[in-house]
Amino acid sequence: MLLSNQYMNNKIIYRNNEQSQNEKNVDPGSGSSFWSIEGTNVQFTWFDVPANTNFSSHKHESEQVTYVLDGVLFFRSEDLVYKLSKGDCILIPGNTDHEVWTENIPAKAVDAWSPVNNLYTRIDKNFKQ
Repeated sequence: MLLSNQYMNNKIIYRNNEQSQNEKNVDPGSGSSFWSIEGTNVQFTWFDVPANTNFSSHKHESEQVTYVLDGVLFFRSEDLVYKLSKGDCILIPGNTDHEVWTENIPAKAVDAWSPVNNLYTRIDKNFKQ
């Protein structure tokens, strides 16, 4: 199947599984590995979060939707704790303080962001588009 890199004058960005697995980055705060694909206003990030990992309390301009693919993630915001297991998702509004962590079970999750969260843009800017 041939893939065009143009559609209605916008660039299509394509990542296959091999590229994603070979181009993982590491979040310096938590040590979690991730890869990301981003457009002008939206971003999708895949995370592999080891057991006993913490993303300390933070906030960002972006709205964040997290969907857990495997394992367990915990979110805390405004004195409420949410336990997310495989198939669960959560929406964090922009500029909302929250903390994320794992306990004794690692997690794999994906985040959708709008606007783009520059903390998780891919480091390899030479990625073929």
